Amino acid sequence: MKTTFASLMIASTLAIAPTSFADDAPNPDLEFETARDIIWEKELSIYSGRGDGDLGPYISNLAEGYSAWPPHMSTPNSAEDMYAAAERMTEQTEEELEMEFVSFTLNGTTAIIYYQTHMTRNGAGEVVDNRYEVTHTWAYEDGAWMVLGGMARSRPDRD
Repeated sequence: MKTTFASLMIASTLAIAPTSFADDAPNPDLEFETARDIIWEKELSIYSGRGDGDLGPYISNLAEGYSAWPPHMSTPNSAEDMYAAAERMTEQTEEELEMEFVSFTLNGTTAIIYYQTHMTRNGAGEVVDNRYEVTHTWAYEDGAWMVLGGMARSRPDRD
């Protein structure tokens, strides 16, 4: 009886083992270089869309619980604020800006990307010289990197 029970235990363990090993397979989206490249590409897409008056690429990447603090606001924005901004921005199609990657950090399913932007024309087409430092925090949700939050500030003059 003990031998039969032990045999059944071993057989059931072996039947389950391949499934658990498959679940432990590394996810390339969570590896540093791959995550950095995916997220930077999403950031470039967000700003490209924004330059065309389209916040759709940003909105399609919002994580559950999203909140971000733009430099011109006194408090952070929610996802609902982003939806309202998208409706107002459709005519703002002339923004020109350059983006410069600065740094990236990753811890499990959370990542933070740091970059600088230099806006030379705003969405209305006015010539400007606005420089910002930006961070976005990304969370890996349901198989995709999604922006959870962020903060931008005017870039101070530095020596």
